[in-house]
Amino acid sequence: MKKSDWNDREVEDLLKKLPKLNDDRTRSLIYSKVEKERRAPGRFKRYVPVIAALAALFIVVLLAPSLITQMSGEDSAMEGAYSTDSSAGDSKVAEDPPSAESKAEITRDDGSTEENQMQMAEKSDKDNKEFTTLKEEGKHERLSLFEEDIDGKYYYSYGLVSSDAIAVPVSVLASAEMEEKQTDWVEQYEDISRKLPEKEWGFQDYFPIKGDLSLSENKENVLLTLEDNHPYSGSSAVESNFYQSLLYSFEDRGVKGITLLTEDGSAPEFSHYGKLPSIPLNRAMHRPFYSYSPDGKGRYLVPGSLSGGNIKQSIAAMKETPSDLYQSVIPEQLSVNVTESDDGVIVTFSEELDLHSMKEQSAQELIEGILLTAKSSGYQKVLFQNIRQETWNGFNFTEPLETPLAPNKKNLNE
Repeated sequence: MKKSDWNDREVEDLLKKLPKLNDDRTRSLIYSKVEKERRAPGRFKRYVPVIAALAALFIVVLLAPSLITQMSGEDSAMEGAYSTDSSAGDSKVAEDPPSAESKAEITRDDGSTEENQMQMAEKSDKDNKEFTTLKEEGKHERLSLFEEDIDGKYYYSYGLVSSDAIAVPVSVLASAEMEEKQTDWVEQYEDISRKLPEKEWGFQDYFPIKGDLSLSENKENVLLTLEDNHPYSGSSAVESNFYQSLLYSFEDRGVKGITLLTEDGSAPEFSHYGKLPSIPLNRAMHRPFYSYSPDGKGRYLVPGSLSGGNIKQSIAAMKETPSDLYQSVIPEQLSVNVTESDDGVIVTFSEELDLHSMKEQSAQELIEGILLTAKSSGYQKVLFQNIRQETWNGFNFTEPLETPLAPNKKNLNE
């Protein structure tokens, strides 16, 4: 390597000729700057552990459900494998038997599962007993009064009146003991009429009838003697309610009619009806039935005020309500074909009807509304066709159904 021609003396002289470097900053300024640069990284480093801990906690929360599910699945699989290996016999030993800790877990799980199974079995047994009892008693949640509801009892019908000036037929069951205490059924009818909780059911206080009720000597007619100042005249609505209320009260009693009298034995006179000596009963009225709710309390099946000429016209009229107070029990999209036969009426739905797709109350109103309409036309049986369910709520649609005895079943303790 070539040796430099510069000697120490020359280098020293050359360095002396360089410009002099001076720092005009004060010591305090330099110190504060250095201190600031030293502290800046430290602040961030101080929060690194906290941030890392929060991130780890967040990851644990996200992964915990899946880890628990996986562990539960592995425990169940291990339990199943262990049970299978154990059931094979003493000569067969699992390659990886569960540890004592795992066995304790399995025992606890088995105990919990066994307890749950026992509770479910008890509940199922209770439900089955209730269903069996209900089936044995032959009772079903229905709106109308059917033959199976009688069971040694008697029933009486009343035409209750709502604040909308609509008469609604309601049937009340009475015990056989109560019936036997009376001299005749008219006395029992009046006795029950004084106990009716009309306001609780959504109606006005209308009963008992202000007059004397009795049976004719031949038992074929009901006699109603009105007081001179009776409240059943004065407007068409009042007189119509009076007429319909009496009609609904006695049309199923097996009598021919209601004879109206005044205290002097003459026929009473009404401002709109004129003289009204009697109300005939047991006629085919061909009345369509609708759903009605008085004062928003309950729902009742009520006949329309207008009557059709036959069963076909009556069921067709059920699609169109006479006023906004009524609701049709036949869904708008559902078409109904009616055929009359010697045995009764055949009602066929144009499209298969799935009762489970409807609300239970609406399905009940549909079936019973048609049955009551058929009864109003004098029919005792109705065969339904094109219903998906063969049986529903005690109805067997594979055979003709009996029409109800009376609409809107009630008990005095309701």
